[in-house]
Amino acid sequence: MRKGVRSLLAGGLLAAFVLVPGSPAIAASNVHAMKVYVSYADGVRGGPTLPSPWEGDEGVQFVGGGTQFDAGAIRIVNPSRQPLTIDDVSVDIGSATYDLWGSSYPITVDGKSSVILTQTVEFDFDTSEPGLATCDPTGDIPLVHIMVGSRNPKTRTFTDAGQVLNTGGIDPGACTGSNEGHGWVRVHGHD
Repeated sequence: MRKGVRSLLAGGLLAAFVLVPGSPAIAASNVHAMKVYVSYADGVRGGPTLPSPWEGDEGVQFVGGGTQFDAGAIRIVNPSRQPLTIDDVSVDIGSATYDLWGSSYPITVDGKSSVILTQTVEFDFDTSEPGLATCDPTGDIPLVHIMVGSRNPKTRTFTDAGQVLNTGGIDPGACTGSNEGHGWVRVHGHD
């Protein structure tokens, strides 16, 4: 009886070590470990409004291009000490889909650091006008899809309920000439 209890306890401890969420064995592809933020960078109207952190800041890998920004931006933070491998990121806003970073995959985000994805050339991620510029709110809620784990891929969708990426569903630059810049706002995901 004692031997059976010891075996059961040892098996339970072994299972606990293997199944602990965020353990090094699964952290490198854990879609649930990452934190995701969205913002809007505007260097075209008024004084430049770039979110912070941005390109060149410590612990930031930057995937973007151009000298002037009029673009949405996505920041993926890896709070783990283990690397996080990102295999695809796309954004849906109404009928428009943005999938711009294909040549950059896989993107490895080191532990305790982040990656920022934005326009790859000037204005190709101008999410304030995903179709035509409008001054009437569209009501379209941006969705950010992030896939991790090339062996066992998992996609998580993050909802930009505050419509940061599409600047409230209107194009302030076209409507009022105002700066569209917005700081980082955390968005939450679901499977």
